[in-house]
Amino acid sequence: TVSSPGTLGGALLLAALATTTLGCALTSKSEPLAPRYFSPERGGEGDAAGAPVNASALELRLGRVTGASYLDERLVYRDSRYELGYYQERRWTEEPARYLARRLARVLFEQRGIRQVVGGAAPTLEVELTAFEEIRAPSPIVRVGVVVKLHDQRVVRWAETLTVEQPIVVKAGGDLPDATVEALAAALRGAVDRIADRVLLELAASPPAEPGAGPGRPGR
Repeated sequence: TVSSPGTLGGALLLAALATTTLGCALTSKSEPLAPRYFSPERGGEGDAAGAPVNASALELRLGRVTGASYLDERLVYRDSRYELGYYQERRWTEEPARYLARRLARVLFEQRGIRQVVGGAAPTLEVELTAFEEIRAPSPIVRVGVVVKLHDQRVVRWAETLTVEQPIVVKAGGDLPDATVEALAAALRGAVDRIADRVLLELAASPPAEPGAGPGRPGR
């Protein structure tokens, strides 16, 4: 079969265009990802605090504060109950469990006045962060979930799963990522305050035994 000059010329033109397009695709560079880094901690801004009466007589060890394996430096969102995603351009400065640990230590030992135990037998608080996420539908909210366990050398005194939700409110001149982080910070504070309130009740109901007291040897 003999191709006409017009057909041959058209084929050569298409081949040239395809080669040019492929070359541009190979040599062009996509825009580099520039993450934004966030923290739910308010640097330098203190909270109003008032230690309850006799809180200094209560003792507590802060045990392990961990996070679910999927909670890393990337901000998490949900569009359904069963599926989650990550914002690749929005990052925490640390894993969220670290924020929780610092907040617990500050509220329990600095604000509430509980004495922190670092050695020997004492009631121990262990906490796992199970949710720290934005929920985009049906309405924009955030959710913080924690599993809490307070135990001593024998029994678990208190165990509970706590969930705190907070609406996302974008202020005038603000943007959604900032509003999301602000809502998560408020939800985290709410969860820690609930934990601290219950810990105080449990410790006050079972004060520590005096040194030397043991089975069959009640303290004076």
